[in-house]
Amino acid sequence: MNNTEPDLEDARYQVSSKREIIALLSTMMKENLELSILIKDMQDSIATSILRMEEDVMFVKAAPNADLNKAIVESSDVVFAANPRNALIKFSAKQVHHTKVDEQFLALKVDIPEQLVRIQRREFFRIPVPASSSLRCKIRFTNAEGQFNLVWAAIANISAGGVGISDRSASIPLQLNAIYDDCHLELGVAVTVPVRLKVRSIKKEEQPGLQTIHHFGCEFVETPRAVLASIQKFILQLEREQNAQKIKVKDDASG
Repeated sequence: MNNTEPDLEDARYQVSSKREIIALLSTMMKENLELSILIKDMQDSIATSILRMEEDVMFVKAAPNADLNKAIVESSDVVFAANPRNALIKFSAKQVHHTKVDEQFLALKVDIPEQLVRIQRREFFRIPVPASSSLRCKIRFTNAEGQFNLVWAAIANISAGGVGISDRSASIPLQLNAIYDDCHLELGVAVTVPVRLKVRSIKKEEQPGLQTIHHFGCEFVETPRAVLASIQKFILQLEREQNAQKIKVKDDASG
């Protein structure tokens, strides 16, 4: 199977050793680790897990209904992602086959990938978020008078490990190393997920006209698996959109 080429960021964390890839996937199978199946243009991810491995193929649990399984096997752009032990593992499949009896899907058959991406949490790269996406984060905090406040902050970048927040109004009094439990990320239209954020860094950027922008680097804390899958789904969609835009710009320049 020829997997899709990794982007420049992913290439830094690419694993190409067949022995290492099989070892990683075997561990995931033994631990019954959940995998998320991500399909282009499909908003939600599909949960699965590895059932069995052979020399060159592995069998994963089928989706819960025939329509989803049909979409998977007919797609030419399928991504599998998992988050074992505070890491991210993902790989692509050009084609997924099915194993079925009497039109009932029993399992999905996938070629062992020739390469996969493995990123430790400390190495999670952040993808910039264009201003046009209007991605925001709602943060609840207690002010000096003991009152609860809610603010919406612009998201400058996002990764599977956290977010970068930009504050142009100096209205967000986040404290270094503080944990904020009641936060929500907007991931596109009508998709909001709850997160806990720990402030890891605070930087001030002086702008012309004496304006100061505060930048907060925040880490996700104890993120539920389903929420992490939604965040990763959003990141993959954002990567695809940005890569498509780069290709378009390059084609327009050469045309």
